[in-house]
Amino acid sequence: MSERLYKARLKPRFVFAAFALFAVAPAFAACEFSEVKKEIDRVLDQEKPLGTEFRKQTSEGADSLYVMEKMVASAMREKLDECRFEAGEYLAKRGFPPAH
Repeated sequence: MSERLYKARLKPRFVFAAFALFAVAPAFAACEFSEVKKEIDRVLDQEKPLGTEFRKQTSEGADSLYVMEKMVASAMREKLDECRFEAGEYLAKRGFPPAH
């Protein structure tokens, strides 16, 4: 078999293998930060008891993301986890940097 014919036969296999790899790869959830931001603002600004408790715990050294996760509903916890970086940056901007 000539080299040229051999390469021509490999090309469709490579395309199929590449397609199969991407078709099987899991889809990653996108971060819906606008919803997370609204929830953070709600906890800090609108819900006075939650905001007071959040400020107390973070002033004592607790991680701001951990405390926020405890104060929101389970569906919002998942969204907060998906947007962990953005939420941490936003909390730091609001004056609650992560505990290191």
